[in-house]
Amino acid sequence: MKKILCIMLALLMLSGCSGSGEKKNDSAEPENERKAYEGTTLNILLKTGYETEAITEFKGEFEDETGITLNVEIYDEPTLRNKFILDCNSKQGNYDVIATQFWYMPEYIKTGWLEPLDDYNTEKADEEWNSLSNVPESALAMFRDTDGKLYSECISCTGGVLIYRKDLFEKHGIEIPKTTEDVLEAAKILKEKEPEIYPFVARGDSSSGSFGTSAGWAWAYGASVLDKDGNVTCDTEEMHNGVNDFVTLMKEYAPSDSAAMGWDTMSELFRQGKAAMNFDMNGFVSTYTSEDVSSVADQIDCTVITGPDGSPAQWMYGEGLGISAFSKNKDAAWLFLQWRNSLETIEKEVETGIRYDFPDTRIYETESYKEKTEKIGFFTEKLPEIMESIDSAYWPATEKFDKVAEAFQQQISLAIAGDQTVEEALNNAQSAVEGVME
Repeated sequence: MKKILCIMLALLMLSGCSGSGEKKNDSAEPENERKAYEGTTLNILLKTGYETEAITEFKGEFEDETGITLNVEIYDEPTLRNKFILDCNSKQGNYDVIATQFWYMPEYIKTGWLEPLDDYNTEKADEEWNSLSNVPESALAMFRDTDGKLYSECISCTGGVLIYRKDLFEKHGIEIPKTTEDVLEAAKILKEKEPEIYPFVARGDSSSGSFGTSAGWAWAYGASVLDKDGNVTCDTEEMHNGVNDFVTLMKEYAPSDSAAMGWDTMSELFRQGKAAMNFDMNGFVSTYTSEDVSSVADQIDCTVITGPDGSPAQWMYGEGLGISAFSKNKDAAWLFLQWRNSLETIEKEVETGIRYDFPDTRIYETESYKEKTEKIGFFTEKLPEIMESIDSAYWPATEKFDKVAEAFQQQISLAIAGDQTVEEALNNAQSAVEGVME
């Protein structure tokens, strides 16, 4: 009897040990590899936003298909980041999958907090769910290191566009802007012809949240805040030309308080029909065409504009999903990433109206997508071009990006307010950013 009890105790101890880490179902049949990790629980750390809605909406289908339980936590961006940092510093691996904003990628890669995905993609790709080969490199580049290794799978990205009132352009016979010079010319005409409407609006406040606008505009002139080697290049001739044109637009053709304007005020002005042109990220197009919140919903169009350098003006945002380097369930987490970005899942997002812009370009060719987005066809037809125009090289590839962005934008905002010249602003920005980088 004692011998039997000892054997049973040993079996229980072995059973308890096998429950830690990744739970792989050895009895899973080869043809149903998605059940290989049945019984595993994945802890998912996400940011608020429409990227998250599909996961909460359809996670039951993933759980039924795989036998994996998803424990989803959703927070604002600062809280999400703090929780991830704390978990990584403790090396506990409490979270398996993390939403990653592209501007934190240099830091997350440098610290080794994210698992490289290339080997998973090569050796463990789910034939139907995996979509990486259908995502433009422009959307993946922001999640790679300098050696080209991928650390996060892009789930959403935006590019810079000029959004404009097509009714006003048609009324006054103004050509659709294709370049930054065209925007300035259109602004002059609109100021004369439509004195009650602001010709142009954009972000201009001193926060890092407006950096994407001024730096993205300057990129079209061949300018960047940091060059590819990390040197500060705020005082170049190209930067002066780009910022000078942008400040001119903001001082002469935008509201008088543009130096304090963030995305929210900018958006409200345009939705109320008080502005003719808006340079920002393409994500705003969907908002401006919504009759629920916009008085000019049926008068909106957009276009990609280039500058003297021939490069498209930028306003890039990218969000991805990565696997924690400390996760004990990495294979199951990789299966989840593939499901989240699969054509199967994004088709459901379209059908339920969650969103219409995706990195996977296959969706734009489906009949269901064309039918669902018929009213905003002008926008969806341009999405592939917008995705291809994204160039992450304009963004400072440094873990100090937030301080760099703020140091630069503070000076640009002062120039918009008229408190200093563009030349003074860029000289001050050069010194301020150098101080941050040191």
